[in-house]
Amino acid sequence: PDEDSTYDNITRQTALNILNAIKAARPPFGGKQIPFAFVSAAEAGWPDMKYGPQVEESAPDWLKRYLAAKRSVEDMMGSNNAVRPIIYRPSLIWNWGKLDVLPVIPVFNLANALGVPFVDKTVRVEDLAKAIVGGLKESEVAGVQRFPEIESLAADLKASSASA
Repeated sequence: PDEDSTYDNITRQTALNILNAIKAARPPFGGKQIPFAFVSAAEAGWPDMKYGPQVEESAPDWLKRYLAAKRSVEDMMGSNNAVRPIIYRPSLIWNWGKLDVLPVIPVFNLANALGVPFVDKTVRVEDLAKAIVGGLKESEVAGVQRFPEIESLAADLKASSASA
């Protein structure tokens, strides 16, 4: 990455370019909303969670910039009537091949199970991918999808694939 590789340029500007292209191409699609999936972050929802603002206030600057870019994309999606916004907000994303994160998986999941308000259950990358495909396929899926919705969409896609 170079000095222009900021969270804002990579996340916000890229999404803005895509959203503008969709808006410009909208008439050829018959005026229907185009599904647009975006992987945000569970932490983008901190302002709406108990103790979330306090946790974010103490977050490092890089995390604040990262979350600002994610929230900016979420806001742009919500205000663009050419798209059906599907915003995935996973917490820690993992798989069995990513050994460096495996030790913290139980910590996140236990904190979530105990009701720590600003900690979401972890999500396997395979489930996130299935949830994205499922959300794009199902026209009623829109808005923020947190870990329960991600797990449900992944399970639904897996079930429909198994029966096909």
